[in-house]
Amino acid sequence: MIDNRQIRAARALLEWSQADLARATGMAHSSIKAIENSHSTPRRETLESIAATFEAAGIEFCPPSGVRMKNDVVTVHQGRDATTALLNSILRHAPTDPSREVCIIGLDEKLAREMDGSELLEAHSVQLRESGIRERILISEGVTQFLGHETSYRWMPHDGFCRQAPIYIYGDKVAVHSGTLRRQTIIIDAKPLAQHLRALFSVLWTQADTPWEKPAFAVRRAREAVVEEAIA
Repeated sequence: MIDNRQIRAARALLEWSQADLARATGMAHSSIKAIENSHSTPRRETLESIAATFEAAGIEFCPPSGVRMKNDVVTVHQGRDATTALLNSILRHAPTDPSREVCIIGLDEKLAREMDGSELLEAHSVQLRESGIRERILISEGVTQFLGHETSYRWMPHDGFCRQAPIYIYGDKVAVHSGTLRRQTIIIDAKPLAQHLRALFSVLWTQADTPWEKPAFAVRRAREAVVEEAIA
């Protein structure tokens, strides 16, 4: 979450007055002044709105307290750091959208585990839950083994599934994560594109099958419950 020093620094980079920021966010000038001078404790939603306004104007906030102008609309990460860059980007930017979610099209978690390691992916899943970020993931029809909670997944038809390049939609960003011999992440910073793909994702999600309602999955879940009860 941004702080009052970052707000002042971001205004300076854009050469905005407090009145300019107030107009851009739809807030009162007095509220902006109070926040910057630490005379009030703003709500999370207020800070997220201010951050979103700055980011739309070309500002990038760098943890823990940095501020800079955005240089690239598209960034490419390759090799060992490609997956880490994607996961860190999700944790940083998913909370900037009111939905606080990550929408993923075409994820093959078995392949991801083989390529990136279960430990890294499980740790990321825990961080998402602790940050209040939810996932909605479109996976291949028939898959019943999930890394996250079962209600986060829905099936898409085999003929529309591409396991080699899942698409991630979060915050104002769209990312493509690909590669088997050499991992690559392409992150596109484009709010209109993210909004458009999020809307398309919602259509696909609404039409997709829910695996946890299928008989085969219900049988497996019941069997696991019996095993857990016996262990207890």
